[in-house]
Amino acid sequence: MPTGEFVVKKKNYLLESFLAVFDAEKRGRVLDIGCGDGDYAYNLHKMGFDVLAGDMDVNRFRYQNQIKFQKCNVTEKLPFDDNSFDFIVLAEVVEHLKNPYDVVKELHRILKPGGKLVLSTPNILNLKSRVRFLVEGCWEYFREIPLEHSQNPKEVIWNLHLIPWRYHDIEYLLHYNNLPIQSIHTSKYEGLGLAFFIPLIKFQLKSKENRSRKKGGVDFSRINRILLSRDMLFGEHLIVKAVKR
Repeated sequence: MPTGEFVVKKKNYLLESFLAVFDAEKRGRVLDIGCGDGDYAYNLHKMGFDVLAGDMDVNRFRYQNQIKFQKCNVTEKLPFDDNSFDFIVLAEVVEHLKNPYDVVKELHRILKPGGKLVLSTPNILNLKSRVRFLVEGCWEYFREIPLEHSQNPKEVIWNLHLIPWRYHDIEYLLHYNNLPIQSIHTSKYEGLGLAFFIPLIKFQLKSKENRSRKKGGVDFSRINRILLSRDMLFGEHLIVKAVKR
């Protein structure tokens, strides 16, 4: 590297948000599954957590000398005993999965009772993503064509974004597996200039809520409060913390 040249690493807002979620938690044993290069695992280790990193790709992991690593495939039965971890990190993984219900069931198995799963996925319901869908028919972060993308020699198959998750669907996925959501977070705010759409969205949600109530359908008031929150309208990522029953 020439003298005086240096690399400025791009600020990782999602990583910072994960660390903020963990900051108030009692230190315990963490599994970072689908850990990639290991930045999340390494930073949680520096915060005082006992961290095990897990991934299919051993070569991508950068912290072999600092963090314990276990080669494993999150889509298969995991090589851990029941009730093994206080926390599990599933950062930007669920949108890649073909069998998400099986995966979350397995994560529930290895979490201790009262243990917490912290999961993130692109927030497709923010205003920026909604406008992109209106124009392109594609959500933000889901613009690649899966078939062609999977055949691109520059990519690997597990980089495919397969399933765009609304908050509603993540909530049900976790609830179905006895992991009710405790709190909702995001990474950074974007699309603030699109706030002029909010009155229209409020009107649409309230109209839907009223129609359903008159017909004796489901009550939309709870989910509508969540969808109108700042984190959901402008947050780039959806981050949830769920607790094992």
